[in-house]
Amino acid sequence: MGSFSIHLRAQEYAHFEPWTTFTTQQFIKKAGFWFRNDFSIRPAFDDDINVLFMVRPRAIVDLWNIIDLHAAIDFRYTRFAELENQIEIRIWEGLQLHWPDIGRVRFDHFYRFEQRFHWTEGFERDIIALRSRYRLRAHIPLNNKSTTDQTYYSNVSAEAFIPHGETFEETYASTFRLGIALGYNRDIKWRYQLNFYVDRGRNTVEETAEASRYIMEAWVRMAF
Repeated sequence: MGSFSIHLRAQEYAHFEPWTTFTTQQFIKKAGFWFRNDFSIRPAFDDDINVLFMVRPRAIVDLWNIIDLHAAIDFRYTRFAELENQIEIRIWEGLQLHWPDIGRVRFDHFYRFEQRFHWTEGFERDIIALRSRYRLRAHIPLNNKSTTDQTYYSNVSAEAFIPHGETFEETYASTFRLGIALGYNRDIKWRYQLNFYVDRGRNTVEETAEASRYIMEAWVRMAF
């Protein structure tokens, strides 16, 4: 899959990105938490062609089947065709509340606080930035009353990205994201999902008023 960019007007900019993500998830019985790892490839063929490679190990503690505590660290490497490559280490902590359940629809609220460390190859100075994110999501089983084996489902979500200060320039640091997903839960081990996102935010890189990003992500999860 490729991607493209569109210059809509002098004050707007948009492009498309195809993502591929594979997730493993394992319950560590002795420690009492889930260990999850995301492996992702995210190409972006806009004005500056680049590919982002990401590995994200994460620990998740389940409290009373209603609250999840998350601790994660992202390792991100972006390779550009013409510019200097970039490295980011993103440490974040999150709290997820599963509430309320209305009929077969289950809502969840997810807040995370990110500490982001950037390096550009060839430069000694690193850049540090802080950001909050809040997501509201509705999970809807389609052919069963709950998400059990052989269940088709849909997710609908809205997420706000809120930077704390402007310590570095980034096209989508301050963003509002709308998402819809279609998925299939084959069994307790395998889940397949296709995500569609629309990001809308302020482009601080090119100093334009607005920027839009259209994302399609193929996601596979294996639990063991």
